[in-house]
Amino acid sequence: MLLRHLQIISNIFVFIILIKGFTNGNPFVGLFDPKCVVIQGDCPNENVTFWLYTNQTQNTPLKLDPLNLSPELFQPAKPLYIILHGYTGDRDFSPNTYIRPALLETQDVNVISVDYGPLVPYPCYFAAVQNLPLASKCLGHLINTMVEQNIVENDDIHVIGFSLGAQVAGQTANYLKRRLKRITGLDPAKPMFVTVGSDRKLDATDAEFVDVIHTDVLGRGMLRSMGHVDFYPNIGPYQPGCQTDNMEDPGSCNHDRAPQYYAESIRNPEGFWSYACPSWLHNVFGLCNPYSNDEIMGHRVKRSASGSYFLKTRDKSPFAMGKLQSQNMNGRRQPILYDYKDIYDDDFEPQLRKAFVDWTDYDFVEFRKMTHFDERSSYKTVRTD
Repeated sequence: MLLRHLQIISNIFVFIILIKGFTNGNPFVGLFDPKCVVIQGDCPNENVTFWLYTNQTQNTPLKLDPLNLSPELFQPAKPLYIILHGYTGDRDFSPNTYIRPALLETQDVNVISVDYGPLVPYPCYFAAVQNLPLASKCLGHLINTMVEQNIVENDDIHVIGFSLGAQVAGQTANYLKRRLKRITGLDPAKPMFVTVGSDRKLDATDAEFVDVIHTDVLGRGMLRSMGHVDFYPNIGPYQPGCQTDNMEDPGSCNHDRAPQYYAESIRNPEGFWSYACPSWLHNVFGLCNPYSNDEIMGHRVKRSASGSYFLKTRDKSPFAMGKLQSQNMNGRRQPILYDYKDIYDDDFEPQLRKAFVDWTDYDFVEFRKMTHFDERSSYKTVRTD
């Protein structure tokens, strides 16, 4: 009985850690707020609107009527990008402010910014998560209609979702008649998604190709791999420059780096070179070659890419560092140094344990006792028995 009570207390504690990043440090804000409601409804829905941008209408977007779509509004035979915002967002909120201009300034394309801001207002994170199926269903209906009316080819559609928007993208797959060609998840939201089923969050089955960028894995974003290919800039917990850019809430900066990196990858096709590594922990322990330059992260990632990739970035724009060249003359791996206390978070212990036992027979608890990192070397192993 005591053990059960301790497990319950532990689960509550982990839940508080998970949720506080999205609620300005107060995990219970909005929980009992009468303004925070789960909205039911059919599609089309006034709380979910679609705004079309083309190279000719960048400053004067057109609000689409899902029941009366006009092919003349779209640029024919051009790719369609659908951008999904996160918690407290709207069509002029991240990632739209970074990615939409980058697309329209460099390509001849159609862009739809989906606005479901009324479903995800502050301080209503709990209700926002419950409202995502409505946004997903309405987007699914719009995509089905556009494809059926030959307004756009299914293979020309690329959905890009940030934070909660990445989870909207995953849920949208539940309502589509045909699987999308590509979904990009930008630091998919973690709170209230760690233990839900695959139909409630983004995963590799939601499109023919799913690529994910993780930038805040110890806070708002997911650590676990979610796509065919997963990128971890700066291994994911902290992004360079964020501790000084936003000292009060560096997690927000870490989270927002994902759409910034992606937008830069549109303009800089040769920038974000990364190296392959079997897992997050393999990389932390310095077991992979950071100079292999295996894959480009972002807009131009190869569809054949799979697995986990890691890279470094600069602390300000331009973030991309290009191809890294080894400075070690004997060709051996120069370890990237991390402080264990900075990368470990009890919130992720189940995920860390699973990753760890994939490549070692040690018990995870024993691992924590016997290993610590030293700034003078890649790591030290200290036996305590």
